[in-house]
Amino acid sequence: MTPKSSYVLVGLFVLILGVALIGGILWLSTGGPPKDYEFYLVYMPESVSGLSLDAPVKYKGVNVGRVRDIRLNPDNPEEVRLLLVVLQGTPVNAETRATLEVQGLTGVANVELSGGGPDSPMLVKPDNEPYPVIQSRPSLLVRLDDTVSELLGNLIETSARVNALLNAENRDAISNTIGNVQSLTAEFADQSQRIETLVTEMSAVVQNTRAATERLPELLGQLERSATAFESMAETLAETGTVLQGAGEDLQHTISVSGQDLRAFTGDTLPEAGTLVSELRLTARNLRRMSESLQGDPSMLLFGPPKPPPGPGE
Repeated sequence: MTPKSSYVLVGLFVLILGVALIGGILWLSTGGPPKDYEFYLVYMPESVSGLSLDAPVKYKGVNVGRVRDIRLNPDNPEEVRLLLVVLQGTPVNAETRATLEVQGLTGVANVELSGGGPDSPMLVKPDNEPYPVIQSRPSLLVRLDDTVSELLGNLIETSARVNALLNAENRDAISNTIGNVQSLTAEFADQSQRIETLVTEMSAVVQNTRAATERLPELLGQLERSATAFESMAETLAETGTVLQGAGEDLQHTISVSGQDLRAFTGDTLPEAGTLVSELRLTARNLRRMSESLQGDPSMLLFGPPKPPPGPGE
């Protein structure tokens, strides 16, 4: 073999080895043997600041692909069109949503896929799109921004309503109300002693009423016995009057004989005895009526008999 042919073989060997080395490096950099991928479109209505080409696409935190293309939507400049390359077999369906996530304070963003389950319907490619479209969902920063904006709007509206409520007229009314409450409190404090005295007096009245009620049966019994005694006395006096009347008739002859003194006795004493008998009978009836009234209304002992109704014109 000539030296010239040896140089050719050595060069050829080095070339083959270099190509193999470059191929190995490329093979390792792509993650091993080629895999099957699927393409999806995502339209983001928010800013994708921090998202770059080849940014990772994750499904529940697992790397399943990369961002192949980022551009504005030619049909709607308010949206950003993302082309995702996702590993085949990733459970992407009609309920899957794409969210832009920012990693910490670095500002580097990635696309996070989530949602859907084994029973969710398949994602179908629209007729006017080259690839299936995954619906987007606002990122955490956008949701926080919307929430804070809504909160600030509510605070501004509430502040405006409070300012409208606390105008000069309402402030004066509130001040007057507070003053009236203070006056009422002071007056109530002044009247507290009187109220306490009234409560004490009412308690004494209740105790007296209870004591009078407890003694009422005894009093009624005494009144009934008194009425019976008066009736007996009246009957006795009536019998005495009858006897005296008979004696007066018997003594009529004696009166005419005895003189002026016996005539005066029969003319004055006998009528007075009749009057006394009538009064005793009336007293007995009154006592009996009083006993019956007390049995029907014991409060008459404390408050007296009820007042008669007013007559016409009174």
